[in-house]
Amino acid sequence: MLMLGLLTCLLWATHFYLLGAMTGSAMNLLAAGRFYVYYRVKPSKQNHWISWLFVGLTALAAALTWQGMISLLPFIGTTSMVIAFWQTNPKYIRRLALASSPPWIIYGAIVGSYPVIVAEALLMSSNFIGQYRFDFNTALRRKLLRKTLNSTT
Repeated sequence: MLMLGLLTCLLWATHFYLLGAMTGSAMNLLAAGRFYVYYRVKPSKQNHWISWLFVGLTALAAALTWQGMISLLPFIGTTSMVIAFWQTNPKYIRRLALASSPPWIIYGAIVGSYPVIVAEALLMSSNFIGQYRFDFNTALRRKLLRKTLNSTT
């Protein structure tokens, strides 16, 4: 999955470069590097500094490719993914990753990237479905099970 993410980010970087959206391109190049590092290094408290290194690199890339306030959008989206993917609990990954899509959708609309709008909308939908299936629905089932067990005893 991580290697597929790396390839996807390289394609998005090319897409944004061709649109002249340099911050979006730089953020995706960094994301490709991040996917590679995350593939090689498992998240843990001992190497949590790696995520902060990527936050710093993201800020630097945003500053170097600054195209006005619009550059804050991919910076925010990318930073939320850096933090999300360094989590070890899938529930927290899903919750934090959800913050990434709105800035990318707005950025895509501004730079004229309709594929980004569609892709991010699909990612958000998938995330909501995942949260329902694995987080909320499970909690609801547990609550109902406890209620049932308590009423039979």
